[in-house]
Amino acid sequence: MTGPSSTHEERTAASQRDSDLHQVRIANIEQVNESFLPGQWLDVHVPGVRQAGGFTITSTPKDAQPRTDDPGYLELAIQKSPNNPSAAWLWRPEEEIRNSQVYVRVGGNFVWPPPGIHPASIKTIALVAGGVGINPLMSILTHLRQTPQEPERTISLIYGARAPQSHDLSKILFLDRLRDYSWMGQQTTPFVKLYLTRCSEEEAIDMRNRYSRPKEGVINLHSALAGRIDREALRSAVDHADDEEWRKQAVVYICGPRRMTDEFERIYLDMGMEQGRVLTKEWW
Repeated sequence: MTGPSSTHEERTAASQRDSDLHQVRIANIEQVNESFLPGQWLDVHVPGVRQAGGFTITSTPKDAQPRTDDPGYLELAIQKSPNNPSAAWLWRPEEEIRNSQVYVRVGGNFVWPPPGIHPASIKTIALVAGGVGINPLMSILTHLRQTPQEPERTISLIYGARAPQSHDLSKILFLDRLRDYSWMGQQTTPFVKLYLTRCSEEEAIDMRNRYSRPKEGVINLHSALAGRIDREALRSAVDHADDEEWRKQAVVYICGPRRMTDEFERIYLDMGMEQGRVLTKEWW
């Protein structure tokens, strides 16, 4: 059994991994494997640390592709953690680690497109994030934004996060990026619903009103509600949940604490969704 005190490599021992380690520089990526899928993570081996650190890729395969004026890049979500040797090394002052060489390897099964399902058969995508569980979903959502959507799809993001003490929603991880994403020319603009814990309903409404900037073709924060994500919110992300034909054309991605992922997975399976169409990733 593994737990929060186990290493990244122990927790993910059964997960799919690329067979090769790739050498990269902190300044930019040099010929890194570009075949990673949205939602995957990297084993990162830094100098002087025996165990690899595991960090989610929040950028997309397209971002990693070298171009004439751009070598390509990988963006990683790395939480400041003095007790995680790899994270602590990567949080050192920029001038100390710039141009250092590290080794990375792609891994993870929580990916778009879902294994065994052809993307053309998917008409509804529900993304459900708890806290930093938003990280792999950012790669998936950004990839969908960069890719013409055929067939036309319904895309929903339900995001549960702790309300900032400052009541400034820009402090919530990736919310600014989500709000400002342009979807002009796309057939579908995602529906974003935010659930805020540790605040009142009145405070949630006030924060939303001060934060939203409605604009054509840009993701809008459709609601900011006080409380935790509930069954009705999950059902709202998958319309026609009682329609067996519809369920064959929907997929759900859930990422967050294990207790949350287990509970939400059961809810979707109880709705009649197939196991392979409900993908989960627990965040330690």
